[in-house]
Amino acid sequence: MLEVDDVIDHNATAVRLRYLEAGLELRLSPLGDPIGGYATSIVEADGRTIWIDLPIRRDGMLHLRVGQLVSVRFDRPGDAAYLFDTAVSEVRDDDRAPFGLAAPLTIGRRAHRSAARLPMVLDAQFDVDGDSAGIGKVVDLSAGGLGLVCERELAVGTTVTVRCALPGPDGDVPIEQTSVVRAASLYGRTPGGTTLYHYGLAFTDADDEVRELVLSSVIWNLTHNPSVL
Repeated sequence: MLEVDDVIDHNATAVRLRYLEAGLELRLSPLGDPIGGYATSIVEADGRTIWIDLPIRRDGMLHLRVGQLVSVRFDRPGDAAYLFDTAVSEVRDDDRAPFGLAAPLTIGRRAHRSAARLPMVLDAQFDVDGDSAGIGKVVDLSAGGLGLVCERELAVGTTVTVRCALPGPDGDVPIEQTSVVRAASLYGRTPGGTTLYHYGLAFTDADDEVRELVLSSVIWNLTHNPSVL
């Protein structure tokens, strides 16, 4: 079975099923195939069946049969890899989309080990281990974490709850996320001599809806609101 970093639940899968839409690129491997890695993409999806084009790799194409078990992976840049097992439910004479996969019951998520973070400067408040600590600046952001600059000195492994507002097309959206300090460094000193520290924080409790909100905000600000970059 697939190994993933988070506990799979049906609420998360309901959100993730919405990612399975036409145009999504997939990597497909028949169960038991030691090489796998066939490239394909979704042509149609109706909530019950996911129709894909011909799976191919360098040494040839893959011919699937009804009932065959396969593992599927897809990636969302800046977020994570998503994985599920399913079976071929239908095969039809259509070179555009010959194979139908049964919609999965669960979809696992495996966070990217080095999720891309984009520069975005936002005012932030934060608490440390449940106690109010102070204010700072979010200086970069991804669906998996953020960079925080502040005066407070924190140790790697410290739990930090960060509150900020994400600019979006319909106004600022407040978020509050618990995270853990993964990296710490000296950021610099102000003209008045105050020492500032830079921390890399990884979210510990962000669900798929929050990750989608962060990704949407980052993409919108890249294209419509360069003032925050």
